[in-house]
Amino acid sequence: MKHVLVIDGLNLIYRARVAMRDAEHGCTFAALRSIRSLVERFKPDITYFVLEGVPRRRIAESDGTYKAQRVDADDSFKIQKRQIVDILANLLPVVVTRHPDYEADDVIAHLAENIHENDRVTVVSTDTDFIQLIKQDNHRITLYSPIKDIFVEAPPYNYVQWKALRGDGADNIPGIPGIGDKRATKIVTEAGALEELFAKKPDARAIYEHNLSMIGFENLSNSWNLTKFSKPSRKNDSLRERLLSLDIVSLTNDKTWPKWIASFDRLWIQFPSANE
Repeated sequence: MKHVLVIDGLNLIYRARVAMRDAEHGCTFAALRSIRSLVERFKPDITYFVLEGVPRRRIAESDGTYKAQRVDADDSFKIQKRQIVDILANLLPVVVTRHPDYEADDVIAHLAENIHENDRVTVVSTDTDFIQLIKQDNHRITLYSPIKDIFVEAPPYNYVQWKALRGDGADNIPGIPGIGDKRATKIVTEAGALEELFAKKPDARAIYEHNLSMIGFENLSNSWNLTKFSKPSRKNDSLRERLLSLDIVSLTNDKTWPKWIASFDRLWIQFPSANE
């Protein structure tokens, strides 16, 4: 059984942006430092860095309101995001992964539940949507929250049903009016409570069913062949020069560099054609 590390890419990049907002290439530095730290901590056999595609179905079924409240990033952040992805995809043994028509959440779920169904999978993200991947009676898939430095515990109820009732403000998905966290928990844990709600509020059923389809993971089986995977080359000298050109000195000095680059040695096994 392999240990597979799956990183929610944009989630990590946004955390890196907050950590190093003022430095010119601070986001790039913080992201690379974070990835190395995760690889050192979990010692995976393979690492994925999953990026966002365009969730066309969700956008269409929400009349364009899905995640519409999110503000475009500034130019500096966009440049650094491209830098991070380019370095990972070409010069580090991390599989940068993206499906053009689905979000990172859906791709990560397919990797964890299907592609690596016989492996141990650690998902790294602060996105609570991944709670639907973890089970109380099966710890093959774990969810690590880097902000809290904890492994998230599976709730004793159906998380997708719970979230469909109370909505998801982060994704601009309104819940059923009058239902918050506590009432949603009561409804999904008490027998007959859900149908009782629909009997009292007939309009609630349509909201609930719509939200289920928006929050639950997509089935990628029929289009998985469209997913793109990076194939980097092992060129440590080129990587060091690239980082130096971005004034990322603390990773590339004579003391730090050998230890930093050695952290990725075991991951190069998955790229047998890579060369120095």
